[in-house]
Amino acid sequence: MIQSVKVKNLTLSKDNVRKSNRDERVDTLAANIASQGLLQNLIVTPLKKAGTFTVKAGGRRLRALQLLIQQGTLPADHTVPVLVLSDDDNAIEASLAENFQRVPMNPADECAAFNFLIQKGMTAEDVAKRQGVTTRFVEQRVRLAELAPCVFEALAAGEITLGVAQAYAVTTDVDRQTRVFAQMKTSYYGDNPDNIRRAILNGTVKANDAKARFVGRDAYVAAGGRIEGDLFATEGDENWIDVDLIETLAASKLEAAAAELAQAEGLAFVTPIAATHVPYDLERQLHEYHAPARALTEDETARVEVLSAENDALIDQLEQELPEGSAEAEAANARIEAIERELETIEDARHEIDPALKAQIGTFVYIGGDGEPRVHTRLFSEKPVVDPNAPPKESGGATGDGDAGDAEQGPKLSATLIDELATQRRQILVAHVASDPGLALDLAIFLMAQNVVFEQAHIPNHSTLKSSAAGFPIFGFRDEGSMASQTIDDQRQRLDTSWAGLPTMTARFDAFRALDDEARGAWVAYSIARTLEPTLNVAEGYRSNGFHDHLGRLLDIQVENWWRPTAENFFGRVKKTVMLDALEEIGGPILRGRYKDAKKGDLAGTCASLCNGQGIVEAEIREKATAWLPEAMRFEGQEKEARTPLRSSFADDETGTDPDEDEDTDRDTGDDAVIDHEEEQDFSQAA
Repeated sequence: MIQSVKVKNLTLSKDNVRKSNRDERVDTLAANIASQGLLQNLIVTPLKKAGTFTVKAGGRRLRALQLLIQQGTLPADHTVPVLVLSDDDNAIEASLAENFQRVPMNPADECAAFNFLIQKGMTAEDVAKRQGVTTRFVEQRVRLAELAPCVFEALAAGEITLGVAQAYAVTTDVDRQTRVFAQMKTSYYGDNPDNIRRAILNGTVKANDAKARFVGRDAYVAAGGRIEGDLFATEGDENWIDVDLIETLAASKLEAAAAELAQAEGLAFVTPIAATHVPYDLERQLHEYHAPARALTEDETARVEVLSAENDALIDQLEQELPEGSAEAEAANARIEAIERELETIEDARHEIDPALKAQIGTFVYIGGDGEPRVHTRLFSEKPVVDPNAPPKESGGATGDGDAGDAEQGPKLSATLIDELATQRRQILVAHVASDPGLALDLAIFLMAQNVVFEQAHIPNHSTLKSSAAGFPIFGFRDEGSMASQTIDDQRQRLDTSWAGLPTMTARFDAFRALDDEARGAWVAYSIARTLEPTLNVAEGYRSNGFHDHLGRLLDIQVENWWRPTAENFFGRVKKTVMLDALEEIGGPILRGRYKDAKKGDLAGTCASLCNGQGIVEAEIREKATAWLPEAMRFEGQEKEARTPLRSSFADDETGTDPDEDEDTDRDTGDDAVIDHEEEQDFSQAA
């Protein structure tokens, strides 16, 4: 029976099976209870004196509670839930079970959980205080959460120890971690942390690595860099031995580019990042700045109207009067191009940033996956940007979206009346928005776009519409170097955020509606696309979704142009028969027989080289190999019908419910079923 008992009426039983380390980390547990509350009740048996009990299981929790009362954190008469057992033998058995059956938390889960709290906006200090650990401990766990995917997965699966994972974390370069991990998997002493640290700090780099391409072979060799290879290796397969030299050359070249950019653009800072992406934790240390577009001047407005009218007239002439290919038609087309350039110049002028503001903001420059320097198109500031030309704010005025600074207006209303009136006004507003498709569409796009821009901020927009990014099923998954991820990053950076710098939702919405159709369309495409969850063309399971395969076919996606199977991402992680089946599909039984006796590691490398166009084979086989994909990566799946017919809410009454239907009828309905898998929970949300 569960009941509430005052802590002062509880004493520790001598029968508690934990005899050693009773006081270990009691202060840590006390801090956790202070922030989270008591998450697990104590197990007690009654004493002779009425209302008093002895604790059979939960001794450390009792000591932590007593410590909090002693410190004044909890009141002297604080009560806690307890499970009362009448039989002492059962109580001892419960104490044994609670202590003996306890399974330590996987270090990977710890890291992901701490990283989740940090990503949600908590500081390392806040997390440490709430969990009763040191700030350094939290920072170490967050660093491990950002390990290369292959290393983190090995930690989660128990394939490597926490000490080995920490050895990989001596560098934040996930590319280098991935390379060394691949080398260490086949090494006899590959699980030795000291060997891993030496390899991480003194490894080799492939010539086709992004940093190597950025530095350039000639510059590397001229600086004394050594190359390991043979006559039969392609240039991309060369091993560049002096990793520290590559790092130095890349950092120096990138610093020069950053300094040149900062001077040319008049920016306060341009931070060079010698990696293929800008770490999120660096961005979140700064304030993102969105430059609002100014309104057109009278002269610009008049000029735009003249140019637009001339453009329309020329298009009419081309469609109705001027023969195609004639000199007049060519002249008209040339004039239309000139008009478009002038209109673009006028539009660009609206987005120019005041030099006084530029002196407060900056950005990042980093190395793209193609080895070329990339400028982060989003702008940031170390402190909130102050516009010296802005009029001074009047005291007592509105303070932003919340209107918390407004003076009280009208008589005070009761909470119940406020809720009732708000509901009625909501119905009126909904009826009118639903009758204006154009405004409703703009509103939908705007709410999703605002959610993208201000994802880490709370804006009370009083709407349930969101476009939250779908989480990756792999904790800390990094994919910045892929063609798809770089394309998504480019799409994000090209989005027009000129409206986002305005101070209120009203101003932002009006400015957003003023964007042209192409700009608004880009926002809706990006906002909706980011909500898509990871799926795969597999026969069954949570990741199967035939509708996504249908979308892929509608978009005519050629996966082979975006992703190729390698030893690291596929062949080295499947059975040997899967690789041999792939060879047979590419080159028939003869190609399969040629490699049937090869070792698994060698076979994975052969398959990877073949599928990436590097194998020495006939032209026909090479063509098939460079287009081959595992079936799971193809968009060929078909959507299955739901096992239980879906019920439409439009078939019900006005309340949207059917009293004769079991509310759980369509809980598990094939592809569209929503299944709560604890193992699929994702603490890291990617954008």
